Amino acid sequence: MLAVRDLSTAYGGLIALSQATIDVGEGEIVCVAGANGAGKSTLLKTIAGMERPSAGSVEFRGQRIDRLAPHLVTQRGVAYVPENRRLFPRLSVEDNLRLGSYLFRGKADREAPRDLALQLFPRLGERLKQRAETLSGGEQQMLAIARALMTRPKLLMLDEPSQGIMPKLVDEIFASVSAIRDRGVTVLIVEQRLTECLEIADRAYVLQTGRVTMSGSAAEISGNAEVRKAYLGL
Repeated sequence: MLAVRDLSTAYGGLIALSQATIDVGEGEIVCVAGANGAGKSTLLKTIAGMERPSAGSVEFRGQRIDRLAPHLVTQRGVAYVPENRRLFPRLSVEDNLRLGSYLFRGKADREAPRDLALQLFPRLGERLKQRAETLSGGEQQMLAIARALMTRPKLLMLDEPSQGIMPKLVDEIFASVSAIRDRGVTVLIVEQRLTECLEIADRAYVLQTGRVTMSGSAAEISGNAEVRKAYLGL
């Protein structure tokens, strides 16, 4: 579904991503691991069209998307949930969800994905009239993911979805990611909680200083001695 080839991205002359190559197959959950500053977020932003690559290519379902504007990437079926969530804090939960379906504003079934989003995150159904800024960190993350689902994605990209969330809600977030995949949405996830991520992932990549240094099945990455020492604390 997604083919990233020799992708490089730089900020002000500083290389953040260097010749990264990854693949995501349809129906997979693929995890990207690495220390802070390894280039994980840059990878997702470049795929989403928010950063321009200096070299390499991104193909989604057989078509190049690396030169498209972000809204056109979304229109093709790629949804990106950034690390800071980027909700509209003073708008209600319901209005945030509606804004997620903006690309389909002319269609009669514009809000069709809403039912799925609320099935996955029933807490949001209880808070539709609340402003987003009144939600807990975990609930805000649920809303950010639910809003992304309103774009009807084929590929959902999540940047650190467990960051800033109470431990008791982390399991709910990861369970929802598995449920989203079970409903036909492929997932590419950057996550600091590597143990939990590998439990739901099919495959994983490790980034170091902008380069892919390791890849394999979730079991292979989890069992690698270097990974266990550097990222799992074992």
